[in-house]
Parts: sequence; structure tokens; C-alpha cells
Amino acid sequence: MFFKILTSYSDIVRDIQITRLRRERQCYEFVGILFLNDGSELHFKDYLFQDGSRKYAYHWQTKDAEPLGRWDNAPHWIGSETFPHHFHNMPEGTVEDSTIRNLESVLEYLKKQMV
Repeated sequence: MFFKILTSYSDIVRDIQITRLRRERQCYEFVGILFLNDGSELHFKDYLFQDGSRKYAYHWQTKDAEPLGRWDNAPHWIGSETFPHHFHNMPEGTVEDSTIRNLESVLEYLKKQMV
């Protein structure tokens, strides 16, 4: 499924580095970096646990490691309407509600930003 998603976004994804990929029964651990055609990078971590809960973070940054944005579901923004899902808008210094919760949705967002 992952490689099918990447194929769909080959117009913005230049390369990939998978640093950790582990699956055991229904659980998984998936960590890596997508190198995008505009020079920016998307660092990602996605975990599915035995109890069915999931933890993720998609961190978008420039090639010089300047943060641009991060989507995650760390439960620290309790006031968010989409709690625990949220977006850190780094240039604005704000945290926003977010319905983006998976790699494909992040790539769709980034594709629109690169137009």
C-alpha cells in the first residue's frame, strides 16, 4: 500500500529513505524520510499498537532542517476540535485543528503547496 501511495505522488516525491519497518501481526512500526522535488523533506513516524491505538508524526522541513509544519496526534492540545489530531504551523507559530491523519493526506496537502 505504501509504495502504491508513493507512485501516486511521484510528481512530488524524489526519493525515500526507510529507517525502520517492522510488522508483527496487526501491529506495525514505520519510520522514514521522503525527499521531495522542491528540496524539502517529510520525516515520518507511524505506529500501530496491539490495542489498536495509533501514534503518528509527519514533520515537514526544508533541506536545511528549518521546520515548516508537523501533523501529529500527541495528546497535548486538549482544546483542539480535532483532538488529539493537530497541525503545527511552524512559520506562523500556531497550532491548528487538522483532519490530516495519514501519509496520503499529508502528500495531498504538500502537492497543493507546491503548485
